[in-house]
Amino acid sequence: MCGGTLDTMRRGQCCRVLGIDDDRARSQAIRFGMGEGAMLSCITKLPAGPLVMRSGRQEIAIGRDLARRIRVEPVSAQVVC
Repeated sequence: MCGGTLDTMRRGQCCRVLGIDDDRARSQAIRFGMGEGAMLSCITKLPAGPLVMRSGRQEIAIGRDLARRIRVEPVSAQVVC
């Protein structure tokens, strides 16, 4: 499967974090539990607004600017996110 950035994920899609482009974005993502290797599920994408992602048992609103810096790859629906 080809990768992209978190802001390109569709509602209901699961993905794995591959990397984060800059140190500031990386530290912010790690605080949210979204470091490299984390499995995420896209709950909602608000038009021109944040994405609501599930990471484990928590749901987090991620701004589009941060989402554009997080590289991800989609994962199969059989994988538990």
